[in-house]
Amino acid sequence: MSGVSSLTLLILPLLVLAAITIPPANSATPPASNTSSSVILLSFLAALPPASQHLLLPSWNASASNGGNSSAAGPPHCAFLGVTCSAAGEVAALNLSWAGLSGELATSAPRLCELPALATLDLSFNGFTGAVPAELTACSAVDTLVLASNALSGEIPAPSAGSSALQYLDLRNNSLSGAIPPGLAALSELLLLDLSMNKLSKPMPDFPEHCGLTVFNVDSNQITGKLPRSLGNCGNLTKLYLSNNKISGLVPDFFASMPGLQKLFLSNNSFTGELPVSIGELVDLEKLMVSDNRFTGPVPEWIGKFQSLTMLWMHGNRFTGSIPAAIGNLVNLQWFTIKDNSITGTIPPELGKCQELTRLELHNNSLFGVIPPEITQLTKLQVLSLFGNKLHGHVPAALWQLPYMEELALAYNNLTGAVPAEITLVRNLRELILAYNNFTGEIPQKLGLNTTQGIQRVDLTGNRFHGAIPPGLCSGGRLAVLDIGHNQFTGVIPSEIFKCQSLWRVRLGNNLFSGSLLPSDLGTNTGWSFVELSGNIFEGRIPSVFGSWRNLTVLDLSSNKFSGPIPHELGALSILGNLNLSSNMLSGPIPHELGNCKSLFSLDLQHNLLNGSIPPEIITLASLQNLLLSGNKLTGKIPDVFAGTQRLLELQLGGNSLEGPIPESLGKLQFISKILNISNNRLSNKIPSSLGNLQMLEMLDLSKNSLSGPIPSQLSSMVALTFVNVSFNELSGQLPAGWVKLAERSPEGFLGNPKLCIQSDNAPCSRDKSAEHIRKNTKIIVALLVSALAIMAAGLFVVHYMVKRSQRLLAKHVSVRGLDTTEELPEDLTYDDILRATDNWSEKYVIGRGRHGTVYRTEFAPGRQWAVKTVDLSQFKFPVEMKILNMVKHRNIVKMEGYCIRGNFGIILSEYMPQGTLFELLHGRKPQVALDWNVRHQIALGTAQGLSYLHHDCVPMIVHRDVKSSNILMDTDLVPKITDFGMGKIVDDDDADATVSVVVGTLGYIAPEHGYNTRLTEKSDVYSYGVVLLELLCRKMPVDPAFGDGVDIVAWMTSKLKPADHCSVMNCLDEEIMYWPGDEQAKALDMLDLALSCTQVAFQSRPSMREVVSTLMRIEDEYITNEEMFSV
Repeated sequence: MSGVSSLTLLILPLLVLAAITIPPANSATPPASNTSSSVILLSFLAALPPASQHLLLPSWNASASNGGNSSAAGPPHCAFLGVTCSAAGEVAALNLSWAGLSGELATSAPRLCELPALATLDLSFNGFTGAVPAELTACSAVDTLVLASNALSGEIPAPSAGSSALQYLDLRNNSLSGAIPPGLAALSELLLLDLSMNKLSKPMPDFPEHCGLTVFNVDSNQITGKLPRSLGNCGNLTKLYLSNNKISGLVPDFFASMPGLQKLFLSNNSFTGELPVSIGELVDLEKLMVSDNRFTGPVPEWIGKFQSLTMLWMHGNRFTGSIPAAIGNLVNLQWFTIKDNSITGTIPPELGKCQELTRLELHNNSLFGVIPPEITQLTKLQVLSLFGNKLHGHVPAALWQLPYMEELALAYNNLTGAVPAEITLVRNLRELILAYNNFTGEIPQKLGLNTTQGIQRVDLTGNRFHGAIPPGLCSGGRLAVLDIGHNQFTGVIPSEIFKCQSLWRVRLGNNLFSGSLLPSDLGTNTGWSFVELSGNIFEGRIPSVFGSWRNLTVLDLSSNKFSGPIPHELGALSILGNLNLSSNMLSGPIPHELGNCKSLFSLDLQHNLLNGSIPPEIITLASLQNLLLSGNKLTGKIPDVFAGTQRLLELQLGGNSLEGPIPESLGKLQFISKILNISNNRLSNKIPSSLGNLQMLEMLDLSKNSLSGPIPSQLSSMVALTFVNVSFNELSGQLPAGWVKLAERSPEGFLGNPKLCIQSDNAPCSRDKSAEHIRKNTKIIVALLVSALAIMAAGLFVVHYMVKRSQRLLAKHVSVRGLDTTEELPEDLTYDDILRATDNWSEKYVIGRGRHGTVYRTEFAPGRQWAVKTVDLSQFKFPVEMKILNMVKHRNIVKMEGYCIRGNFGIILSEYMPQGTLFELLHGRKPQVALDWNVRHQIALGTAQGLSYLHHDCVPMIVHRDVKSSNILMDTDLVPKITDFGMGKIVDDDDADATVSVVVGTLGYIAPEHGYNTRLTEKSDVYSYGVVLLELLCRKMPVDPAFGDGVDIVAWMTSKLKPADHCSVMNCLDEEIMYWPGDEQAKALDMLDLALSCTQVAFQSRPSMREVVSTLMRIEDEYITNEEMFSV
């Protein structure tokens, strides 16, 4: 017999028993309604799924099988689980919350309305599905209906005449959609309306003139439009929750009509303008959250009126000016955050009066001056976050010993002084973040010994600390991150650190650590994942015990003095992704066992003394992306096994003694994009035509070999090339047509090939004339060198003369469109200054190449660095880029300092970004740069804000059309700035339906609609931005051979989200995210959802960049539980 039928047979007798025990009318037993109540309840039970019936039957069955006999406790149903009866024995309340029930709510619950005295119905925190039955909202006697935290969907039913008794309606945390029914707030008795955490959309309805609501909660929906002024009619409101929606516009100044308001949550919307003045009249306000909007103006003085305020969130806006001294009046304030604004001035000493403060977050502003000593009066402080400002001076001594401090974040300022020994007495300290200041002295050696729970994170990067590492940092057994790179620490690494099993990331690079790494100190460590010891003075052999550290994903021992062979035991590291042993004195052969590191994507052994041949097992690693073996003593032929190495992006084999031909299989590296460098070897024979298949390659260096014959014409297909060097070989014949402009731009890359013919537009190829020209260039260089060695003074004169002569000779081979000269440079700068700063466009100053030109780093005076971009005017992009850069002024868009035109070239002078591009940050740094949640969120948000400004705040709108990680520059603080507007388009109102004649953008970032339509829309930028987000989260490039043929990162990630796929979502993200705290992992998954929303196929379904900004701000805010929201 099935479970359904057996349960039905069990319940039916209960229904019959309840029915037959109804007493006659003249009986003294309770009225008939009591017995019928049992029938109604049991019929509700019978309509539930079998599993839910099982959960209730033990209680309800025992009570109903009591023979129907009433007792002093009342009728049988009064003993049912969750039932509360009135004095007359009628069901007054039914509370089945957290009972584990499920099924369609409309199938079981409507019958409950037949209970005549039912006032409270609570079915919350179950698994009920389907729509909210209209009958439940119309129960004539029910005044409290709680259906929160189920799986209900559909629209909220409009209220009916029978709904007039409702006082409390709680539908939060479901999947309800559509609009808020207009009549809901008009219910005359309604006091609490909670619709939070659903999917409600559209603007809010108007509120009635006599609105009686005391609590209105629509937090975490998708409500749009403006805030209705009629909300001011709800004069009895004590709690108003509007956070996490898409409400826009000004906030109406209606708060004077709500004198009893205690909690006002407006966070994570798109509100603009200044805060309404009437908020200052809410003298009973306890919590005020206006964070993550677009509020502007100064922080109002009336902020100091709220004597009862405990929480003040103002972060993520555009507030300016200083923090008013009146903030000190908030004597009950516990949490104040105004991070991520444009606040200036000093930290007001009056903050010291807020002695209930436990969290103070002022980071990422422009605060200057010293940390006021009054801050030390905040003896209850647990979190102090001041990083990313312009603070200087010493930290007040008492601040280091605040007794309850858990997180102290002072990074990215100009603070000085030493860390005193008193910090070792702070027993609750979990995180100490002092990176990138000017701190000096030694770290107290007892740090970590006295903490109750143990320190979890220490970041001292980029200071001037010296001395030894405190050995007790891991004494609490919870230390996870130790970043102390770029200091002057000395001595050896304590064995206690090496044996700390809780550690996963250790970055000790660029210090003065010395000595040998002894196997006895290292031991077997199963926890460490990221190890960077580069840039120190370690010597001796690399311990083979590293091969037993099976969780290692990054091992960077570069730039030390290690010697001896590379331990073959490293081949046992099956999940090792990045191995960097470069710039040491390692010798012997490359162990073929490294071919067992199946996860290895970057192998850097450059600049050692390695000999022997290149093991084929390494080249054929399926995951390998970067193979860097330059500057060794490797011999033999390059293995011709690249056909199976589809992921390789960078190959550096230069400066060895490799011989034989260039392998034909190199032409199979279809995805190699960075550089192919096999220069300065002993390679011979012809250049294989198969290299023409490398259509994504940007840099090719075959110089200083013995290559001969013509350059194959097929190499014209290498359309992405921005740099070529084939100098000093024995090449002959004519250049491929696609290389002529490369030769004109950088003729030095073709020297030393007397028989090579260079053709330009003005000078058709003539073997004799071209050879003569090459010989002249060669003689010029030789003459310069000889003259410089002979006599310096005369040499300087000769250099000046020969440079001028070389330019005249080169002019024969370069097509010059005209002699236009335009100059808009800073007053104290000229074009000649730029020439001197770049040493006449020397390669050593090149920091980037793109399809629109070459970028040079310049320094015109100490501390005055700029980037200079040269643009070929034949591409007709310069005027567009100038117009755009002159229009835009935003902190997340690169700032132009000036420009000039000289002949056929345009020159753009802009601010220099010392951290390079986002692409380099994610994919190009050795060792891999660790990026925590805060940094990734900062990059994502800043980029989104820049694009939102272009799309929504510029008049007319600007569409970038080439958003990608290599067009996002990073400043010292890793704040992103969008650059390269060579493809940008200014869209006037008349261009609303404009089209473009060709598809523009970069492979992997181009929106899919460009395959079938050329309509110009800003949503193509949104798609490209979504790809950048995926790149930021996964640390994978948009096109990766690992995805499969024709599959990009969007399709790959989408496939991983299918239920049938065995790869969990977290395993698809950057491995570093696996070690983040749970709340930060949840935020990363929210960001992943946003990325997928941005990359939807239908461009109409993608969010606007303004909505993207709002979502990112929402993700960052910590979750406020309902208990906290409704706490008194």
